[in-house]
Amino acid sequence: MVDDEPTASPGLPLAQLAELQRAFESALAGADPESPVPSCGRWSVRELAEHLGSVHVWAAGKVLGERLERPGAAAARDGASDDRSLASRYRADAELLRTTLSSVPTDQPCQTFTGLGPASFWQRRQIHETLIHLWDLSQALGSAMPEVQSAVWEDCVAEVVEVLHPRQLGLGRAEDPQDSLLLISESSGRQWRVPAGSSAEPAAVIRACDDELALLLWGRLEETGLTVSGDARAAAAVLAGPLTP
Repeated sequence: MVDDEPTASPGLPLAQLAELQRAFESALAGADPESPVPSCGRWSVRELAEHLGSVHVWAAGKVLGERLERPGAAAARDGASDDRSLASRYRADAELLRTTLSSVPTDQPCQTFTGLGPASFWQRRQIHETLIHLWDLSQALGSAMPEVQSAVWEDCVAEVVEVLHPRQLGLGRAEDPQDSLLLISESSGRQWRVPAGSSAEPAAVIRACDDELALLLWGRLEETGLTVSGDARAAAAVLAGPLTP
C-alpha cells in the first residue's frame, strides 16, 4: 500500500530525542572543532554543532510561542572555543529543548511548518534533525553510527515525503517534479510516492532499507548504490529536489 496521505507520527518518545542528543554530545567531546563535515558542504564540526544547537532552541521557541536565547550564547561570546566547551554548549541547548517539550502537553497548539499544530510536531522534527546530523558527525569523525531503531528511520522518510518536500514546493525552493518516484522499504514493506499524492505511474522504483531511504532523501546517499528499477534519470531528477531544507 502506498502512503499517499500524511500519516500521524508514530509517537516517537522524548527519550529517543535524548538518546540521539547524548550520542551527538559524546561524539563532540572528543572531536576537533575545525574538522570538516563533508556531507554538510563546507561546514566544520563546530559549525554543525552550533547549527544543531541553535535549531533546538529555535524549535523550543516555536513550542512556547516566543523567541529564546541560546543558553550557551554567553560562553560563546566570551570566546570559549575548545572541544569541551563546544560539547557543553550543545548540551545546554539540547537540555533546553527537552525541558521545553516535557513542560507542555504533546497536543498543545503551536506554530508548525503547516500552520497551527501540536507540540509533538517539534519533538518529531527535532528527533529527525538530530538523527541526520548525528550521521553527519559520525561520518566526519570516521566513527560508527549508533544503532537506531528502524521505526525512527522509517518515520524520517515519512516526514520528508509528507511534510518537508511539500513545504519546499510551497516555498518555491523546489520545482514540482515532472515524474514520480516510488520508494519501497525493504525493512517494513511500506511504500511512499514522491511527490506525495501523485497519481502518475512512477517512472522509477527504489528499494532499500529505511535508513538508506532516509539518507537518500536527505541527500546523504546516492541512488546509484541502491536497487533502482525503471528510469534512473527520472529518479535522479526527483531526488535532486531539493526535498529538504
